[in-house]
Amino acid sequence: MPSKYYKKYVRIPPGESVDIRPIIPLVTHPLFQRLLYVSQLANTLTVFPGASHNRFAHALGVYSKASRFCSRMAEDGFLTSFEAKNIPLFGLLHDIGHGPFSHLIEELTPYNHDKNGLRIIGELKKEIEKSGGDPAFIKSMFAHKNPLHKIIMDKNLGMDKLDYLERDVYHTGFGQRPDIESVFNYLIYLKGNLVIDKKSLEAAKQIQRLYTYMYKEVYLHKSSLISQRFIQKMIAIWLSLRKIKMEELWTYTDIELMAKIYTDPDPRLHYLYTCYVQRRLPSAGMVIRINAKKSRERVAGKDIKVIGESASFFADFAKHSKPKNLEVIEKRIAQLLKVESHLVLVVPTLSPWRFAPQDISYHDEGQVLSLKETQAEYFDSLKTELDDYMAIRVCIIGDRKLIYDNASKIHELLLGHVLLDESEASNLTLTL
Repeated sequence: MPSKYYKKYVRIPPGESVDIRPIIPLVTHPLFQRLLYVSQLANTLTVFPGASHNRFAHALGVYSKASRFCSRMAEDGFLTSFEAKNIPLFGLLHDIGHGPFSHLIEELTPYNHDKNGLRIIGELKKEIEKSGGDPAFIKSMFAHKNPLHKIIMDKNLGMDKLDYLERDVYHTGFGQRPDIESVFNYLIYLKGNLVIDKKSLEAAKQIQRLYTYMYKEVYLHKSSLISQRFIQKMIAIWLSLRKIKMEELWTYTDIELMAKIYTDPDPRLHYLYTCYVQRRLPSAGMVIRINAKKSRERVAGKDIKVIGESASFFADFAKHSKPKNLEVIEKRIAQLLKVESHLVLVVPTLSPWRFAPQDISYHDEGQVLSLKETQAEYFDSLKTELDDYMAIRVCIIGDRKLIYDNASKIHELLLGHVLLDESEASNLTLTL
């Protein structure tokens, strides 16, 4: 039994000390320590070199914020002491299932980080209990069967969102640090949702506007998306060659997976890895935008052909935009250009809806109100910005002019790609 003088804090930027004494069994476990080597923003550091932060620090940040919030909710009678103990533990473990490069590999495997996390929770049963938690209760939040999970995972004001926004702003150098204290002081868990006091509604809207700013400047930055798709393609080639079991793949860290690619004897992987670490990334020679948004593409004197298309084209392309589908069209473009297929990259930005503003619930003396209903124009103005980021970029390692000169033919190939019927699309195989 540690003495009353025993202290154990972990310091995490931008300026937080986390008391880990109650959770030492979990924090010191190898499955949690692994998060030190899983980056928070995948390979975004190729564009923002300060973005080297990891999911270990984020998990501790979420735990710390959830502990503060839930303690107050228990004092005020909105949560039980049991709930106030277990919800922060869910926050601590909510990212435990992430694989190497986080979301990048999810499209390449039948797993996702939530499913993997549920499996890992079973392996941490003893450590959860030693930390005062209930594994079954935490599993119910992982599976989103318990509305209390919203305290961590609410899309606007959940502890996960508040923490990663603060951390991403700090490490990328973009955006203004969010006013988390004003949100904390007036946030409650009421009627199954996180609800902000009307007095602090502007602070909640500031968090939402900051998120919109971050997706424009960081999360959907075109160079970052190209870099991410590039590394995803390397991983896909390696998986097709080595037949790695998915369970094994998900145990790797970012560094370990890159080491596998670096040491692989395949000459294509050797070339692509060299290009990646030397920052010879694929260059876009053609971009498709929604017709009314063509002017949003910054060409800056480069050989980049900008083509307009309808919103329905993008909706149809989205149906055939999984990595295996993209590999098919990349191979066809490569054949047209008479280059090897691993040199061509199609990089779609088809899901800005992920960043669409969600409704904010607020209350006035306990009466819960919907911001979407009371300030519909506010949401309409945010949503109009989403179409600005809908794009399909065709890139190449080498001279982008080769794509620029063949843009009309490539456009025809892409039009044919969206006409694939569902049966043909489902039978496509990743031919590398």
